[in-house]
Amino acid sequence: MMKDPKQIARVALQSARVNVEVYEVCGLIDAPAATGLRYKIAVQAGDVNGDACRFPSCACPWPDCSRQAEAAADGQPSGPTFST
Repeated sequence: MMKDPKQIARVALQSARVNVEVYEVCGLIDAPAATGLRYKIAVQAGDVNGDACRFPSCACPWPDCSRQAEAAADGQPSGPTFST
C-alpha cells in the first residue's frame, strides 16, 4: 500500500505518460495536444523530483531519478516494484 505522496505522484505521472502515448497512437489526440500533455507531465515531474528531472523525455521507465541511480549502482533493472 502506497502512502508516500511522492510515490503516489510518480505512479500518476507514469500512468499519464502511458495514456498520452496510447491516445496518440490510437489517434484519439493529435500531436500538438500530446506535446502539451507531455509538457504538463514534465512540469509535474520536476515538482516531484527536482529541476534535474527530464521525465518523460528521458529514457527512464519510471519517474524517480533517485531510484534510477540506485538501480544502476546495484546492477538491477529500474522501475516500479510490486509486492503481492
